Amino acid sequence: MHRFFVPADQIDEKRVVVRGSDVNHIRKVLRLSEGDHILVVDGEGRQWQVRLTGLGAKEVEGEVVTEVSVATESPVKIVMGQALIKGNRFDHLVRKAVELGVHQVLPLESGRCVARIKKQEVEKKLERWQRIAEEAAKQCGRSKIPQVGPNIPDLKSFCDQVETCDLKLLFWEDETRARLRDVDNGDKAIGSIAFVAGPEGGWEPQEVEFLKKCGFLTVGLGPRTLRADSASLVILSLLQQRWGDL
Repeated sequence: MHRFFVPADQIDEKRVVVRGSDVNHIRKVLRLSEGDHILVVDGEGRQWQVRLTGLGAKEVEGEVVTEVSVATESPVKIVMGQALIKGNRFDHLVRKAVELGVHQVLPLESGRCVARIKKQEVEKKLERWQRIAEEAAKQCGRSKIPQVGPNIPDLKSFCDQVETCDLKLLFWEDETRARLRDVDNGDKAIGSIAFVAGPEGGWEPQEVEFLKKCGFLTVGLGPRTLRADSASLVILSLLQQRWGDL
Protein backbone atom coordinates (compact mmCIF):
# COMPACT_ATOMS: atom_id res chain seq x y z
CA MET A 1 0.00 0.00 0.00
CA HIS A 2 1.33 3.45 -0.92
CA ARG A 3 2.42 5.67 2.00
CA PHE A 4 2.16 9.46 2.24
CA PHE A 5 3.30 11.89 4.89
CA VAL A 6 0.53 14.33 5.76
CA PRO A 7 0.78 17.11 8.39
CA ALA A 8 -1.08 16.29 11.59
CA ASP A 9 -3.37 19.33 11.19
CA GLN A 10 -4.76 17.77 7.99
CA ILE A 11 -5.81 14.59 9.81
CA ASP A 12 -8.69 14.10 12.22
CA GLU A 13 -10.50 11.04 13.54
CA LYS A 14 -12.56 10.59 10.37
CA ARG A 15 -11.08 12.64 7.52
CA VAL A 16 -7.73 13.25 5.84
CA VAL A 17 -6.78 15.92 3.30
CA VAL A 18 -3.67 15.50 1.14
CA ARG A 19 -2.20 18.61 -0.50
CA GLY A 20 0.95 19.56 -2.38
CA SER A 21 2.99 17.42 -4.77
CA ASP A 22 1.46 14.18 -3.51
CA VAL A 23 -1.86 15.14 -5.12
CA ASN A 24 -0.39 14.88 -8.60
CA HIS A 25 1.44 11.68 -7.63
CA ILE A 26 -1.79 10.06 -6.45
CA ARG A 27 -3.88 11.20 -9.41
CA LYS A 28 -1.49 11.18 -12.39
CA VAL A 29 1.36 8.83 -11.51
CA LEU A 30 -0.30 6.12 -9.42
CA ARG A 31 -3.71 6.71 -11.06
CA LEU A 32 -5.56 5.89 -7.86
CA SER A 33 -9.33 6.26 -7.76
CA GLU A 34 -12.08 6.79 -5.21
CA GLY A 35 -12.32 3.67 -3.08
CA ASP A 36 -8.60 2.88 -3.27
CA HIS A 37 -6.69 2.68 0.00
CA ILE A 38 -3.48 4.43 1.04
CA LEU A 39 -1.43 4.71 4.24
CA VAL A 40 -1.16 8.16 5.77
CA VAL A 41 1.64 8.98 8.23
CA ASP A 42 1.74 12.17 10.27
CA GLY A 43 5.53 12.24 10.62
CA GLU A 44 5.22 12.12 14.40
CA GLY A 45 4.79 8.38 14.85
CA ARG A 46 1.14 7.63 13.92
CA GLN A 47 -0.20 5.95 10.80
CA TRP A 48 -3.68 5.32 9.35
CA GLN A 49 -5.25 3.32 6.56
CA VAL A 50 -7.36 5.71 4.50
CA ARG A 51 -9.98 5.13 1.78
CA LEU A 52 -9.96 7.80 -0.94
CA THR A 53 -13.27 9.66 -1.29
CA GLY A 54 -12.39 12.60 -3.54
CA LEU A 55 -9.59 13.44 -5.97
CA GLY A 56 -9.51 17.12 -6.84
CA ALA A 57 -6.90 19.07 -8.76
CA LYS A 58 -5.46 20.67 -5.63
CA GLU A 59 -6.30 18.21 -2.87
CA VAL A 60 -7.21 14.60 -2.26
CA GLU A 61 -9.68 13.64 0.44
CA GLY A 62 -10.10 10.37 2.25
CA GLU A 63 -11.85 8.80 5.20
CA VAL A 64 -9.96 7.07 8.01
CA VAL A 65 -10.56 3.33 8.02
CA THR A 66 -8.34 2.37 10.94
CA GLU A 67 -5.20 3.43 12.78
CA VAL A 68 -2.28 1.12 12.04
CA SER A 69 0.28 0.33 14.71
CA VAL A 70 3.87 0.92 13.62
CA ALA A 71 7.21 -0.08 15.11
CA THR A 72 9.74 1.36 12.68
CA GLU A 73 11.49 3.85 14.96
CA SER A 74 14.67 2.97 16.84
CA PRO A 75 14.42 2.73 20.65
CA VAL A 76 17.46 5.00 20.90
CA LYS A 77 17.42 8.59 19.63
CA ILE A 78 20.67 9.26 17.80
CA VAL A 79 21.75 12.81 16.99
CA MET A 80 24.41 12.85 14.30
CA GLY A 81 26.77 15.82 14.30
CA GLN A 82 28.52 15.65 10.95
CA ALA A 83 31.07 18.23 9.90
CA LEU A 84 30.32 19.60 6.44
CA ILE A 85 31.82 17.59 3.58
CA LYS A 86 32.39 18.67 0.01
CA GLY A 87 30.31 18.05 -3.10
CA ASN A 88 26.90 16.42 -2.90
CA ARG A 89 28.05 13.71 -0.50
CA PHE A 90 26.08 15.26 2.34
CA ASP A 91 22.90 14.57 0.32
CA HIS A 92 23.79 10.88 0.16
CA LEU A 93 24.75 10.84 3.82
CA VAL A 94 21.40 12.28 4.93
CA ARG A 95 19.50 9.73 2.87
CA LYS A 96 21.39 6.74 4.25
CA ALA A 97 21.37 8.06 7.82
CA VAL A 98 17.57 8.22 7.70
CA GLU A 99 17.47 4.60 6.49
CA LEU A 100 19.66 3.64 9.46
CA GLY A 101 17.25 5.24 11.92
CA VAL A 102 18.92 8.55 12.82
CA HIS A 103 16.77 10.85 14.96
CA GLN A 104 18.35 14.18 13.97
CA VAL A 105 21.15 15.35 11.68
CA LEU A 106 23.09 18.47 12.55
CA PRO A 107 25.56 19.68 9.90
CA LEU A 108 28.53 21.22 11.71
CA GLU A 109 31.07 23.89 11.00
CA SER A 110 34.60 22.93 12.03
CA GLY A 111 38.08 24.29 11.51
CA ARG A 112 39.20 21.88 8.80
CA CYS A 113 35.99 21.78 6.79
CA VAL A 114 36.75 21.96 3.07
CA ALA A 115 33.08 22.66 2.37
CA ARG A 116 31.76 26.10 3.33
CA ILE A 117 28.22 27.37 3.01
CA LYS A 118 27.53 31.06 2.56
CA LYS A 119 25.08 32.56 5.05
CA GLN A 120 22.57 33.38 2.33
CA GLU A 121 22.61 29.72 1.19
CA VAL A 122 22.11 28.05 4.59
CA GLU A 123 18.29 28.10 4.53
CA LYS A 124 18.16 26.67 1.01
CA LYS A 125 20.62 23.89 1.89
CA LEU A 126 18.71 22.90 5.03
CA GLU A 127 15.44 22.84 3.08
CA ARG A 128 17.03 20.57 0.48
CA TRP A 129 18.39 18.17 3.11
CA GLN A 130 15.03 18.14 4.89
CA ARG A 131 13.28 17.17 1.63
CA ILE A 132 15.80 14.36 1.16
CA ALA A 133 15.11 13.18 4.74
CA GLU A 134 11.37 13.11 4.07
CA GLU A 135 11.80 11.19 0.81
CA ALA A 136 14.08 8.67 2.52
CA ALA A 137 11.69 8.26 5.46
CA LYS A 138 8.84 7.57 3.04
CA GLN A 139 10.92 5.08 1.04
CA CYS A 140 12.13 3.05 4.02
CA GLY A 141 8.81 2.94 5.86
CA ARG A 142 9.58 5.18 8.84
CA SER A 143 6.77 6.73 10.87
CA LYS A 144 8.75 9.86 11.79
CA ILE A 145 10.69 12.30 9.64
CA PRO A 146 14.13 13.03 11.14
CA GLN A 147 14.98 16.70 11.44
CA VAL A 148 17.97 18.11 9.57
CA GLY A 149 19.11 21.25 11.35
CA PRO A 150 17.39 23.56 12.29
CA ASN A 151 20.73 25.32 11.84
CA ILE A 152 24.37 24.71 11.01
CA PRO A 153 25.98 25.19 14.42
CA ASP A 154 29.57 25.52 15.51
CA LEU A 155 30.81 23.02 18.08
CA LYS A 156 29.82 25.12 21.09
CA SER A 157 26.25 25.51 19.87
CA PHE A 158 26.10 21.81 19.02
CA CYS A 159 27.25 20.84 22.52
CA ASP A 160 24.59 23.08 24.01
CA GLN A 161 21.90 21.41 21.90
CA VAL A 162 22.88 17.85 22.90
CA GLU A 163 23.81 18.54 26.51
CA THR A 164 21.15 16.23 27.96
CA CYS A 165 21.92 13.16 25.80
CA ASP A 166 22.65 10.01 27.80
CA LEU A 167 25.84 9.25 25.87
CA LYS A 168 28.12 11.57 23.88
CA LEU A 169 30.81 10.20 21.58
CA LEU A 170 33.59 11.82 19.57
CA PHE A 171 34.83 9.61 16.76
CA TRP A 172 38.43 10.72 16.32
CA GLU A 173 40.97 9.50 13.79
CA ASP A 174 43.84 9.72 16.33
CA GLU A 175 42.13 7.57 18.97
CA THR A 176 43.97 4.23 18.77
CA ARG A 177 42.99 2.56 22.05
CA ALA A 178 39.28 2.99 22.72
CA ARG A 179 36.66 1.34 20.49
CA LEU A 180 32.91 1.44 20.79
CA ARG A 181 32.98 -1.97 22.46
CA ASP A 182 35.04 -0.42 25.27
CA VAL A 183 32.33 2.10 26.17
CA ASP A 184 30.85 1.02 29.49
CA ASN A 185 27.55 2.61 30.41
CA GLY A 186 27.20 0.43 33.50
CA ASP A 187 23.60 0.14 34.64
CA LYS A 188 22.63 3.39 32.93
CA ALA A 189 19.93 3.00 30.30
CA ILE A 190 20.87 4.61 26.99
CA GLY A 191 17.88 6.30 25.40
CA SER A 192 19.70 9.06 23.51
CA ILE A 193 23.14 9.33 21.92
CA ALA A 194 24.93 12.26 20.33
CA PHE A 195 28.02 11.70 18.23
CA VAL A 196 30.31 13.89 16.17
CA ALA A 197 32.25 12.86 13.09
CA GLY A 198 34.81 15.08 11.41
CA PRO A 199 35.36 16.47 7.91
CA GLU A 200 37.87 15.29 5.31
CA GLY A 201 40.71 17.02 7.18
CA GLY A 202 39.84 15.60 10.59
CA TRP A 203 39.55 17.40 13.92
CA GLU A 204 41.83 20.15 15.15
CA PRO A 205 43.49 19.45 18.56
CA GLN A 206 41.64 22.31 20.27
CA GLU A 207 38.33 20.99 18.97
CA VAL A 208 39.04 17.59 20.48
CA GLU A 209 39.90 19.14 23.84
CA PHE A 210 36.76 21.27 23.80
CA LEU A 211 34.52 18.28 23.04
CA LYS A 212 36.14 16.27 25.83
CA LYS A 213 35.40 19.09 28.28
CA CYS A 214 31.77 18.94 27.12
CA GLY A 215 31.57 15.29 28.13
CA PHE A 216 32.33 13.53 24.84
CA LEU A 217 34.21 10.23 25.00
CA THR A 218 36.80 9.69 22.26
CA VAL A 219 36.37 6.53 20.20
CA GLY A 220 38.29 5.15 17.21
CA LEU A 221 37.08 3.23 14.16
CA GLY A 222 40.01 0.88 13.66
CA PRO A 223 43.24 0.96 11.69
CA ARG A 224 41.82 1.87 8.26
CA THR A 225 41.06 5.42 7.20
CA LEU A 226 37.41 5.85 6.24
CA ARG A 227 36.00 8.60 4.09
CA ALA A 228 34.05 11.17 6.08
CA ASP A 229 30.67 10.07 4.72
CA SER A 230 31.48 6.35 5.14
CA ALA A 231 32.52 6.86 8.76
CA SER A 232 29.18 8.25 9.90
CA LEU A 233 27.24 5.40 8.31
CA VAL A 234 29.51 2.86 10.00
CA ILE A 235 29.02 4.68 13.31
CA LEU A 236 25.23 4.67 12.96
CA SER A 237 25.25 0.96 12.18
CA LEU A 238 27.40 0.17 15.21
CA LEU A 239 25.29 2.29 17.54
CA GLN A 240 22.05 0.73 16.30
CA GLN A 241 23.53 -2.74 16.66
CA ARG A 242 24.51 -2.15 20.29
CA TRP A 243 21.72 0.06 21.63
CA GLY A 244 19.15 0.22 18.85
CA ASP A 245 17.27 -2.25 16.69
CA LEU A 246 19.72 -3.68 14.17
